[in-house]
Amino acid sequence: MNWIRRDFGTNNTKNYVQLLTVALLASFLFKQYILFSIFSFLLIIDYINLYYYRHVGEKLELVNKKKRVRLLKHSTSNLVFTFQNKGLPIWNATLLISFQTSIAPNGIAHRTTAGFHEIKLPFSVGFKKQVTIKIPIEGVHRGIARIKQLEIQIPHPFTDGSVSLEFKPMILTDAIVYPQIHKVNEKLIPSNLKEGFLEWNSSLYEDPFFPIGTREYAPGDQFHHIHWKASAKTQQLQTKVFTKVANVSILFIVNVKKKHGVVVDFEEKIEWLASRLEECYKNDIPYSFAINVRTYGKFPLVYLPLGSGEIHRKQALELLSILSRADSLIPFEKVLAYIDTNVELPVTVYIMTHQVENYLPLLSRIEKRTNVLYETGILSEGVL
Repeated sequence: MNWIRRDFGTNNTKNYVQLLTVALLASFLFKQYILFSIFSFLLIIDYINLYYYRHVGEKLELVNKKKRVRLLKHSTSNLVFTFQNKGLPIWNATLLISFQTSIAPNGIAHRTTAGFHEIKLPFSVGFKKQVTIKIPIEGVHRGIARIKQLEIQIPHPFTDGSVSLEFKPMILTDAIVYPQIHKVNEKLIPSNLKEGFLEWNSSLYEDPFFPIGTREYAPGDQFHHIHWKASAKTQQLQTKVFTKVANVSILFIVNVKKKHGVVVDFEEKIEWLASRLEECYKNDIPYSFAINVRTYGKFPLVYLPLGSGEIHRKQALELLSILSRADSLIPFEKVLAYIDTNVELPVTVYIMTHQVENYLPLLSRIEKRTNVLYETGILSEGVL
């Protein structure tokens, strides 16, 4: 069963049934038939109450499908919950939901307790009916918001008391707030000395799968590049002209560790990185990033391999959204050593760190292999 069931007031109703049973028997023995009828009617109502108590909510189901709501700071959306009821109808109930504070209810009265927002909504569903509840929410700050509790409080229809149904399995619906994105004025310059996928007129490389026209044949042109149909029309040999492409892939390396703790400008660094990743996405530039936060998996640190496109963007922003100041950190020099020995370096490497001079031996090795750009900012004050 998916619900933890709690009954409040059942014992009082049982005691009332016992009292009515005694009164019913007494009225029958003393031939007080009017009282007998009244007690019989009240006893029937109480038995209906007990039956409702015991069986309401037994066939109520929450459609618990995995769904993630994605927001930016101050943007709005909805948490959606769908219930299916194949049992007794539920009237005038209350739906209680609590979730983490990276999101907040939008226009709904709520209270905040121990880092969770708690809201109450009216809830009713009939026999063999389905109901969908939408909760408007707003992104507050970077992070992931999971549903801590979902509970339905069902009042007794005739007497005092209620039934509480708390959903027991993990609720698969959650919300994630992406880092704030800022405008970037920097221009990312491609390399015309490396083959890639970005259109760049001054590149030395061409994409043989994307011809854009023809020109007259010149000595030295490859035979398989001749456009025979165009040559037949013009009565002169014509050579295909292809799109010129360049490589502009970028690796971002960010240091969030200072001495024995996290840097004071942790959030600013995450936003700095997210803003440049967004700029790469808009310009279809492949990118990857590494942060000296410890992980336990394929990579010993937070590392997103090189990629591009919508799916890669979603992976990048979600990875940045779940980072926390409480995460375990690793020394930045170990990150540089790992990148130097295990990662094929792209055209450009952006390094965001304080005290660059402490890492010069490792950085000089990377500089020999690719173009390295540094970003430091006023890190001592926590401002970029």
